Amino acid sequence: MTLDEWIIARLQRPLPATAAHERFVPDIPDRRSRLQPAPADARNSAVLMPMVFDRNGGISTVLTVRSEGLRNHRGQISFPGGRSDEGEDAVMTALREAHEEIGLTSDRVHVLGQLSPLYIPPSHSAVTPVVAVVSEPPTWQINTEEVSEVLVVPMSVFRDPRNVLLRNDIIQGVPVDVPHWNVHPTIPLWGATAMMLNELVMIINEYDMESA
Repeated sequence: MTLDEWIIARLQRPLPATAAHERFVPDIPDRRSRLQPAPADARNSAVLMPMVFDRNGGISTVLTVRSEGLRNHRGQISFPGGRSDEGEDAVMTALREAHEEIGLTSDRVHVLGQLSPLYIPPSHSAVTPVVAVVSEPPTWQINTEEVSEVLVVPMSVFRDPRNVLLRNDIIQGVPVDVPHWNVHPTIPLWGATAMMLNELVMIINEYDMESA
């Protein structure tokens, strides 16, 4: 069974969820709230987690650097995505946002399923990650109002536990060690995006163990 076929089936079963997410939540005062289900009044959002397979069987994922002009999470590394419009489900939102932000058209996207929803308190958002396979990536058409850069990063970077680093920071007035990945010269990949990505990493690692 190919990886994408296996992921489709795997996403129908219970997911790692908190076991994956907590690895990337620093020891801040509201740490537990970052791991709780979203409240009923949270804003529904979705992101697309695109995987690109190369001819040698390698896998990369596509990330963006959010524009400094955005209201929330400006200048951070993220997956393409945003708030759901009226009547949209998570897949519709993720596909629309990926098209608006980086010019990725839905005919190049094969949706595999959804990962565990994640509550992001600072933006009061309930985010659903949508996992997909993207055919050979086109020339990105970047909407500079929302995105400043597109990053295509090999999944092998995230699958090597030695690449999870700690940096000292002050969050909510507390000095903490923040777990992150270095995939950009100046911007760490941390927080909600790292939490979602770590769940996908754990699932791909399961595939390798079952296929061994």
